[in-house]
Amino acid sequence: MADRVYLVDEREVVVTPAWAVRCDGNGLLGHPVEFITLAPRGEAVCKYCGRRFVHESSPAAELVRTKGQPVEALETAGRGR
Repeated sequence: MADRVYLVDEREVVVTPAWAVRCDGNGLLGHPVEFITLAPRGEAVCKYCGRRFVHESSPAAELVRTKGQPVEALETAGRGR
């Protein structure tokens, strides 16, 4: 499974199969690259931008999938599809 991005309470949450992730802020200005380990809890937050990463096996992942809005759905809605 590839990374899936959700909006939960207007914050980005990435559900990922990886136990180690890379965050660069995803923007034009971004921030320094941070390599983040999700072990042992299965989730972590980027210290620069606050983006939350959740491993797909974590109990929190199911909550994100049910409570969050997939970013792809929001992008599609914004294009008038």
